[in-house]
Amino acid sequence: MVVDARGKACPTPVIMTKKALEEIEEGVITVLVDNVASKENVSKFAASQGFTYEVDDKGEYFEIVIAKGYKCSLPQDSDKDKEDVTANLVIHVGSDAIGNGSDELGKLLMTGFIENIINMDFLPKTVIFVNSGVFLTTKNEKTINALKELENKGVEILSCGTCLTHFNLMDDLKVGEVTDAYKVMQRLFYADKIIRL
Repeated sequence: MVVDARGKACPTPVIMTKKALEEIEEGVITVLVDNVASKENVSKFAASQGFTYEVDDKGEYFEIVIAKGYKCSLPQDSDKDKEDVTANLVIHVGSDAIGNGSDELGKLLMTGFIENIINMDFLPKTVIFVNSGVFLTTKNEKTINALKELENKGVEILSCGTCLTHFNLMDDLKVGEVTDAYKVMQRLFYADKIIRL
């Protein structure tokens, strides 16, 4: 099986690789990527899953051959352990961009992160949007569609009411529900794990 991830932005090559490997019980897949970052990310993913892999620099692109099975995989955490860790996972989004520097790049990265939550092994229980993070539930069509998909899977989507009012976005909420500081603090206080974006 060949996974052609050339021209794909992070983290798409890893997601494509993960899905391809999930489709086979045992075998070999070949992943094609055209930049060093994607080569490193796919290689690290393969290693983290206990798969044997080999990288070949073809000049204009990299070829990563990954072998699944053949008794080479590392022991994985039990489902019970994973459930314990992620039983009440909350994602707290405090901005419509990730990191400092380029706002344009930060917004692109945030969109990519939100769109790929659905591809994780375990979904969060709640995603909370505060400050300019509420633009992701009101104005960004890509994140709105991704969040609707999460909501359909049972994920609670909350947007800060004070923040919506501050940015004059109260009437523009497209997904989830309006919340207040008390409910936000409840979700954070009782969370088993909090991821801040």
